[in-house]
Amino acid sequence: MAAKKNELKKDDKNKEQSDVDKIQTQIETSSLTEPEGRSAFRKLFMKLGEKVGTIKISELSQDYLDQVKEVDSYKEMLCKLAESIMHVMQQNPKLVPKAESKMEFECPLNEDPMELLGISLEGMRGDFSAHVQALQACINACTKLTVLRRSYHKRGRRAIHSIRTFINVDYVCRTCFNIILLNNQRQQLIKCREEMDFAKHEYANNPTEQKKESCNKAIAKFNEQSEEVFKALGTIQSKKEKHRLELIKILDEMRKYHRSAAEECLLVCKSKW
Repeated sequence: MAAKKNELKKDDKNKEQSDVDKIQTQIETSSLTEPEGRSAFRKLFMKLGEKVGTIKISELSQDYLDQVKEVDSYKEMLCKLAESIMHVMQQNPKLVPKAESKMEFECPLNEDPMELLGISLEGMRGDFSAHVQALQACINACTKLTVLRRSYHKRGRRAIHSIRTFINVDYVCRTCFNIILLNNQRQQLIKCREEMDFAKHEYANNPTEQKKESCNKAIAKFNEQSEEVFKALGTIQSKKEKHRLELIKILDEMRKYHRSAAEECLLVCKSKW
């Protein structure tokens, strides 16, 4: 009987020790992993400190700021250039899209001005029975000019491929193992800076080994993201050269089209009415 009581006491003691160990483990774990809500609150508190100037924000390098400003300005200028090119080639402002699009500015089927003119001339055959040959020459010219214009628009759009790609792909995203939005990449850099500032702030207020490690990781992540953004920005100069060559190419396409159109119109002028 006494032995049984001793066993019961021993079991109770082991249970109490187990409960103590669980409580101790919870305390240690809670000190290692801070609740997300508390961390978010402290980040918010830090944000307020940044706003009122009590907490210093890590400044981005002037080189980075200058390059970003240059890219943004260049993209804005390139959009205006692309839209101007489309206006010159299309001439109907209703059919000219914004640069931040597929830039498809070709006339819909049966809506090209020359197509419409050809249809109108076809309906006038009865009124110009004495000048059928001259009228037919005009109709033929309209048909050929329509083909020329459509080909001109297609070739012109292809000629500014790199410009279109820069505006709608390169500026928006770049390839680096996976598709990363360039604007998002820049936002990610800002986010990394915020995380780094928070880690520095936490370590300064409570310098523990864990927070020191977190601080070092945040700094390394920020530096890595900075390199990615600089790498993307560094490709702009080579793209500018491609855009310059495309501008020359589009002017040459304009020359070819207007020369061919003039030749067709000359045939009409030689017709006898």
